[in-house]
This record gives sequence, structure tokens and C-alpha cells, in this order.
Amino acid sequence: MPRVDFYVINNHVADGKLRFACRLVQKIYTLGKSTYIHAASEEQARQLDDLMWTFDQSSFLPHQRQAAADGIEAQAPVVIGHEPPPQIGAGDVLISLLEHVPDYADRFERVAELVDNEPRDKQSARERFRYYRERGFELETHQVTI
Repeated sequence: MPRVDFYVINNHVADGKLRFACRLVQKIYTLGKSTYIHAASEEQARQLDDLMWTFDQSSFLPHQRQAAADGIEAQAPVVIGHEPPPQIGAGDVLISLLEHVPDYADRFERVAELVDNEPRDKQSARERFRYYRERGFELETHQVTI
């Protein structure tokens, strides 16, 4: 059973989830792990892809969009998509930007749930937390500031 980390962003920053996702991916990449980021929409996936090129001028995160990887095995250690990955469980870490628990979450070693500092997102996160707890996942909550 994977460990699930909830990262609650305490301050309101435009694109806070996406910016924190980039920081988290950077850390995961330095640990030699692969990541699948499940965006809530095609637009959010595109925004995250663009942000990964510019969020830190001193580093590069090798990544690719799932749309570019359809039908072939992902070559980059970071894959961004808005649908379930073609090769479910192909990564070490799943970063979920969804309002629900992905059906395939248990196939990753770790799951990161990102939570904005707004009532609707917090309520959705509580429901996801309850879902994971009822199924015996190891849970951890982190308060973060962007």
C-alpha cells in the first residue's frame, strides 16, 4: 500500500498548486524517482508543462506530456497528463491535481495530493483523506507555504 502525502498550501498564490508541483517534482527527480502528474484538465496539463520550463532558471526537469507519449513508452522521468497513464503504475510517485482519488493510486509507491487554501478544495481533500484512511493507506499531512 503506498504512502499518501497531503500538501496543504497555506497561502493564496496564483497557480499555487502548479508551482508547488514543480518544486515537489524537482525534489523527487533529485532522488532518482519517476513521477506521473495527473492534471485536472488538458489546460492545466499545458500550464504545468509551460511552468516546468520557467519556474527555476537554475535547473531543468526532463518531462513530457502524456499526449506526446501516447502509444509509446514514456522516455522522460516526469510525465504530465490529464487522463490515467497508459502504463498504470509506471512511475514511483503520482502527483494528483484531481478533486477525487484516481482509480489507480494504489499502483504507485507514493501519492502526493496537493490542496489549495480554499474551502472547496479543502472539503474535497477531506473526502480523499477519508477514502485513503478507510482503505488502510499510510497518511501524512504537510503544511506548506509557496
